[in-house]
Amino acid sequence: MRKLLEWEELTFPERAAIKSRSTKSFLNFTKLWFELIQGDRLLVNWHHRMMASKVDDLIDRKIGNLIINIPPGGTKTEFFSIHLPAYVNTLVQEERLRRFRNLNVSFSESLVNRNSRRTRDIISSQEYQSLWPCGFGVNKADEWEILNRSGRSIGQTVSRSSGGQITGGRGGYHGPEFSGLVMLDDFNKPLDMFSETQRAKQNTLLTNTVRSRRGDKSKSHPTPIVSIQQRLHVEDATGFMLSGGMGMQFDHLAIPALIDERYLDGLPEPWRSLCWKSIKDSDSVTKGGIQYWSYWPEMEYIGDLMELWEYDRYTFLSQYMQAPEALTGGLIDGSWFRTYERLPQLTHRAIYVDTNSGKVEDYNDFTVFTLVGMGIDGNMYVIDVERGRWDPEDLLQKAIEVWDRWQPGDRSIYAPIRYMAIEDAQAGQGLITTLVKRRAMPVHPIPRGSGQNKLVRCLNVIPQIKTGKVFIPATHTEEGEKITHVVYSDGSYAGSTSWVVTAVSECVAFSADDSHPNDDILDTWMDAIDDNLINVQRGFFDV
Repeated sequence: MRKLLEWEELTFPERAAIKSRSTKSFLNFTKLWFELIQGDRLLVNWHHRMMASKVDDLIDRKIGNLIINIPPGGTKTEFFSIHLPAYVNTLVQEERLRRFRNLNVSFSESLVNRNSRRTRDIISSQEYQSLWPCGFGVNKADEWEILNRSGRSIGQTVSRSSGGQITGGRGGYHGPEFSGLVMLDDFNKPLDMFSETQRAKQNTLLTNTVRSRRGDKSKSHPTPIVSIQQRLHVEDATGFMLSGGMGMQFDHLAIPALIDERYLDGLPEPWRSLCWKSIKDSDSVTKGGIQYWSYWPEMEYIGDLMELWEYDRYTFLSQYMQAPEALTGGLIDGSWFRTYERLPQLTHRAIYVDTNSGKVEDYNDFTVFTLVGMGIDGNMYVIDVERGRWDPEDLLQKAIEVWDRWQPGDRSIYAPIRYMAIEDAQAGQGLITTLVKRRAMPVHPIPRGSGQNKLVRCLNVIPQIKTGKVFIPATHTEEGEKITHVVYSDGSYAGSTSWVVTAVSECVAFSADDSHPNDDILDTWMDAIDDNLINVQRGFFDV
C-alpha cells in the first residue's frame, strides 16, 4: 500500500509533481489535497469519477447548469462545497482562469460556514501556499476573498443560508469564460418539505432571488447554478428546477444507492463499465425479481440498504434512491406540528403501542412504541418513538425493555410514566394479557369499537395538531445545525430525533381512501392525542 503523502518528507521534484498533477483534473486535485490536508486517503468510487468529470465539463463550459442527486455520505459536500472553490482558485493562480466569484447557499448556516472555513484552510495551508502563494483580503467564515500580489481581488466566496440574506452575494462575472458559480448544497431543510407552504416559499426563493444572483444572465454564457442534494420530496428544489420552475435547463445526474441492470444500461460509457467493474464482484440481493447491488460496496453494505428499504420506504426511495414518492394524503400538513429542543416541565408521561399482525414477514405492518408527555403548558410532546417487527415473544421482551429504559429518573423532573396503552387488537391482545398476568407494568387496553375507523380518528385529532397543541422534536436548529436528540427540562437526554422525518412523512401521506403504505406511528399519536388533549377524563385520570 502506498505511503500517505507527508509534505515535509517530499523532495522538491515530488512537490513540483504534485503541483502539476493538481491542475490536470478536479479529481486529481481533490484526491491529492484531501490526503495532504486531512492525512487520509480519499476512497474513490466510480460515481466520484463521474461527478468530477462534470466539474471539468462545467469549468470548460461544455455544460451549463447542473443538478446532482446522491445518497447521504456520497462525498458531495467534500467535492463541491469544499474542494471545488479551492480548485477554481488554483486555476486562477495558474492563470488558466482570470478571476472567480462564488455564492454558496445551504439551508444550514453552520454547514455552509463550516465548508467555507475548510476551503480557506486548504488555501491558507503551508502546503498550498508554498505552491501558489496568495493572500486574503476579507477573511471571515461567511465571506473571504483572494488578493493577487498587487492587492487586487481576484477571487471571492460568499456563503449564505437559504433562510438568511442571500442578496449580499453573487456568483460569476459577465463573460464567456468560467468565473464562478452559484452553488446550492442541500438547499432544502428536510422537515420543511412536508409543508406545502414551506415548499412554495423555498421554490419562490429559487425563482425570485437565487436566479438573480448570477453575475451573467445572458443567453450565450450564463453563470451556472449547481445544485447538489439528496432528494426529499417530489416538489423539492430538484423537482422544481427539473420541471422548469426556474425557466432554466439543467444537466441532471442521479446516483441511487442501489444499482440494477436498468440503471446500469442507462449509463453512458465509460461510466457504465466503471460502475460494473466496481459492483460486479460484490454481494447482491434480488427483490421483486430485480437484482440489486450497492452503488458503493466498500462503504455501503447491500444488506443494510435493503433493510432500510423495508423499514422506511419513503426515506429510502427519496434520500437514497433519488426517486421520492408523491405524498398524496392531503389531510395533515407537516407544518402543523410544532417543534422543541428542550421539554418543558411535564405533568405525566405514557407509552402508546400499536401492534402489527403478529407476523414478522408482514413487511407493511410495524409495531410502534411512542413515549409522550404532557407539559404544564397544556401541550402534548412526542418524546421518542421505536418502530420494528417482533414476533410475540420478542414483542413482550421489547415492551418490558422500552418501559425500563424510558421509566427511570427523578420523577420530579421527568414525571412518572403512568401506563402503557396498547391497542386491544391483533398481537396487542396477547401482549395485554401477558403483561397484566405478570404485573410487569400498568397496562391500559385501547378498544377499537364502532366508529373507530382510522379516518374518523384522524379527523378527530386534526384540530389539535392544526392549532399547535402537538410538539415533536426539532431535527435542526434555526441555523440549520443538525439535532440528534432532545432533552428534558434539566438538560438530560430524553430521546433520539432519528425517527422524526419518517413519522412526519407517514402523517402527511395518510389518505382518506387508505392508499397510504403505513400509519403505525400516526396510530399511536392519534391515541395519545385522544387521551391527553380530547377525552382527558377517559385517559390518564381513568387509571
